[in-house]
Amino acid sequence: MNKDILKEIHEHILKISTIRRAENNKWFFKCRPGEYGENDKFVGLTVPQTRKLVRVYKNLSLSETERLLKSEIHEERLLALLILVEKFEKEEYKTEIFNLYLKNLKYINSWDLVDMSAPKIVGEYLKVKYSLKSKNCSGVKFLKSLASDKNLEGKNWKEKLWQKRIAIVSTLAFMQKPFKNYYAPDIIFEVLDKILKEKDEINSHDLIQKASGWMLREYAKRVNEEKMKNFLLKNFKNIKNRRILLRYAIERMTKEERQYWLNKK
Repeated sequence: MNKDILKEIHEHILKISTIRRAENNKWFFKCRPGEYGENDKFVGLTVPQTRKLVRVYKNLSLSETERLLKSEIHEERLLALLILVEKFEKEEYKTEIFNLYLKNLKYINSWDLVDMSAPKIVGEYLKVKYSLKSKNCSGVKFLKSLASDKNLEGKNWKEKLWQKRIAIVSTLAFMQKPFKNYYAPDIIFEVLDKILKEKDEINSHDLIQKASGWMLREYAKRVNEEKMKNFLLKNFKNIKNRRILLRYAIERMTKEERQYWLNKK
């Protein structure tokens, strides 16, 4: 890639973006003052358009991809993350990509950026890197540490929000079975147990509740619904006031079951 490749990418994005899409994205990703996306900048690109750009720029070097990830433009950060996912899936230097990801967490600062990258990089790396035969393995400890109030002291509320969401949605990788020796789906319970019991108010933020309920629902769908229900029951004292989490978790249940959980005291 030549030295002006990032300028080329920027100009390419501007050529296919629209002002109308940019305005819609600003509304959708909550960019008003005080909201989680405040000060984020959009040029107006769709996700399918961004995925097509991955095919064009997939040979971007890691250093160039890292520079792109530091862009103030949301779509350029998303493109960088999707390129990293592509590289992670196909190339050997997974540790370098994982470390680059962790070094640049402050730029992974919206739910779409987190959700489209964390399970496929953080989750997959931990699943393959560590032996996941017990709840005390290194992979579990790492994700619990990533979500810990103690380890987030001094960070602003947005940094806490995205780091905790990364820890939660990364557990999706463990609910899949590509490697028999690394299948450890119950990690979601360990991570959520920590988040539910800690005191920082960010743990009850809508986007933390949505991610938590989503992962519980995925666990019920992919692994074991009864175990998920048992988790809800065991932790109901800390869940009952998190109505968004609860609604997301029980979304696929029957109407009668949903009513049971929603009316439970």
